[in-house]
Amino acid sequence: MAASTDLGKDNIKQLLFKMSVPAAAGMMVMVIYQMADTFFIGRWVGTLGLAGISVVSPLILMIQSIGMSVGMGGAALISSALGGKNRQKANEVLGNQVIIAVGLTIIAVGIGFFFERELLLFFGANGDIYPYAESYFNIILWGMPFLTWSMVVNNAVRSEGHAKTAMFAMVVPSVCNIILDPIFIIGLDMGMEGAAYATLISYFIGFFFLVIFFLRGKTHLSLASKYLKYQQKIVNEILALGSASFARQAASSVIAIILNHILFEHGGEVSVAVYGVVSRLFLLATFPIIGLGQGLLTICSFNYGAGKYQRVKDTVTNGIKYGVIVNSIIVVLVFFFDEELTSLFTKDQQLIQESIPAMWGVMAALPIITIGITASMFAQALAKARDALLLTLLRQLFFRIPFVYIFSHFWGVTGTWVSFFFSDLVSIAFAAVYLKRELKKLSKKISISDE
Repeated sequence: MAASTDLGKDNIKQLLFKMSVPAAAGMMVMVIYQMADTFFIGRWVGTLGLAGISVVSPLILMIQSIGMSVGMGGAALISSALGGKNRQKANEVLGNQVIIAVGLTIIAVGIGFFFERELLLFFGANGDIYPYAESYFNIILWGMPFLTWSMVVNNAVRSEGHAKTAMFAMVVPSVCNIILDPIFIIGLDMGMEGAAYATLISYFIGFFFLVIFFLRGKTHLSLASKYLKYQQKIVNEILALGSASFARQAASSVIAIILNHILFEHGGEVSVAVYGVVSRLFLLATFPIIGLGQGLLTICSFNYGAGKYQRVKDTVTNGIKYGVIVNSIIVVLVFFFDEELTSLFTKDQQLIQESIPAMWGVMAALPIITIGITASMFAQALAKARDALLLTLLRQLFFRIPFVYIFSHFWGVTGTWVSFFFSDLVSIAFAAVYLKRELKKLSKKISISDE
């Protein structure tokens, strides 16, 4: 239970490795299980199945964003409270996270069932895609409250310094999903429904894994009923800090809606399926920087709360350096094995050939995306909710959407993929300016504290 105190003492480089690698490993396994869904559906259900997944994924992501935003917003508060040795505040934050995340998710699930057809059509279930999307969505929706609860508690566990436990909380259900996919999809010949049931069961398993962790008492945090009391002030803090994470996830869903409709208009079901493949590969390529960002947020929040500003600055500068190096290597590997990667999901040669240039456009700016993610996580860590939200919206909405519309209007499907690269360049330039300014402010705090 003393794991959290290491956040203020360990060597920064070692600490980044210690906190980020388990987070990245957990993300990697989660991505692999999403890719497993895509792999088995692509090969045993077909192109329309891939298109169905492409439509449902952003809709599910929208609901998941509740758990992600509440989880990461509260994690920053918990780390800061623990850094200031205020365990009571940390537990109150966790209790309010659980209340609002589960409550909002249940409402979202109800809306999902009641307006199912309208939502699926809005998200791009056009033509023959609809029945495939519907069969998957009907089942997966039942597991959302368990998933958002797990996302909240997992972030809380990581914020205390239990990085390995947080990793296993993602790995265990993901491995179960990978095992169950071929059993349900191929062995029981259940197609899209089989993939959905495999995922649903994995959500339950992830939930029970974290329940058992808390019952064993190996944490300073508590889910006791005395902490499950709604406090408006704490809820406001959680939602404010979590707004950037929510915007990040919700914006991805908005982009997916737009892309599904634009791609269907210019290229039909195949182009929608291409987006399903490329989005999975992008998740695979970005899991290291997402893990690094989560580790960075935890370390910065704790040390900022403890008044150790030099450690905060060192964490940011080292995080950017390592992120750029790792992402550069990933881009080279992805481009070198582009055809092999896209061939994992389908035997359709048209789909493979259309996926390759799409992948190039989406991933070209990956090395410098590190700067944008670091800037947003840094703002969250320092409880600068408005800054974190703005940085997220700049990349995902303010630049991405106009660029997609403009480029697709003139160059069709090809322009759609190229727009990703240019919108990333512009938004990351803004993030770099912001980060440089904030690090100067931090340097002044360091000088004052030294005096």
